[in-house]
Amino acid sequence: MALAAVGAVLMVVAGGAVVAGEWLLSRYDPQQRDLFGDAEAQYGEDIEGPLNLLLVGIDTRPGRPEEPARADSIMVVHVDESLERGYLISLPRDLLVDIPPFPATGYQGGHDRLNAAMAFGSRQVGDEELPDLDRGFSLLAQTVKDLTGIDRWDGGAVIDFEGFVGVVDALGGVTMEIDERIVSEHRKPDGSHRPLNPDGDGFHGPQAVYEPGVRHLEGWQALDIARQRKGMEDGDFGRQRNQQQLLKAIMDRAFSQDVVTNPVALDRVIRAAGDSLVFDGRGHRAADFAFALRDVRPGSLETLQLPTAPVTGASGYQGEQPEPMVEDLFRALRQDRLDHFLVEHPDLAD
Repeated sequence: MALAAVGAVLMVVAGGAVVAGEWLLSRYDPQQRDLFGDAEAQYGEDIEGPLNLLLVGIDTRPGRPEEPARADSIMVVHVDESLERGYLISLPRDLLVDIPPFPATGYQGGHDRLNAAMAFGSRQVGDEELPDLDRGFSLLAQTVKDLTGIDRWDGGAVIDFEGFVGVVDALGGVTMEIDERIVSEHRKPDGSHRPLNPDGDGFHGPQAVYEPGVRHLEGWQALDIARQRKGMEDGDFGRQRNQQQLLKAIMDRAFSQDVVTNPVALDRVIRAAGDSLVFDGRGHRAADFAFALRDVRPGSLETLQLPTAPVTGASGYQGEQPEPMVEDLFRALRQDRLDHFLVEHPDLAD
């Protein structure tokens, strides 16, 4: 969750650039591409609520660029009609969903984990040497649209692992409380990556360890904690809990007085955002969205987890299926009534 959520935080933080002047806001300019695969369906009118945005955090492997991108975290951001309250709904990457056919890559459609949509959409066709990220996002966006019943996407963005690290470092690191001992699967104590075993079965070598307590984290440490689930007491639920804590830490740091009111610090974060994000504003610049969302602040952002139950089969764990309550949540999302829904279901707010 945390990886995609950084995209939402960055857009809102950039709205804080208004206090430092229009020139600073204009620097918020990430890569802009046609992520939805329908460039003709652009919306040129003023940005008005309610809004639905799709944010995706991806895990790319620099040493294996030919592999399709993995959608490590997927989030729907809903902003209410007033453009003053936001809701960040995290969708489990293991959620079992119907993925529609995708003629662009010859995918016939099927029932699979949600993060597979990015892979099926981005895989190479013909003589392509590298996967197509935009195409993968397009199939993922259609899959989530079908799942939620959202009428249209008002924008979308992708942020990668390296971008996440850069943004946290641009903030000067973050401070969060770790509630259980975490042993890293991916990093050595000095932050370098653990190499793969020669037989291909996992990693080997010394491991970074994070002891319980309040810790100040550099970007690579924050990312490392957000990725861990093996060895956690609650498995992937423990991972999600740490991601929630990390998101709150990033938001607190991003909106601290020495960031949003300091033009130099804010410029550093905005430039990191520009380098980290690929954005599709459906005819609007990222800066336009940042300005439109200038009144959204940490206290008016709610994070929600989708209630799910594990599915097992003969071969073990298959994924997650939505609880019956999920349809009520999606209906409230479509009707811009998430505030009322959370009054009735306060346990779903993180």
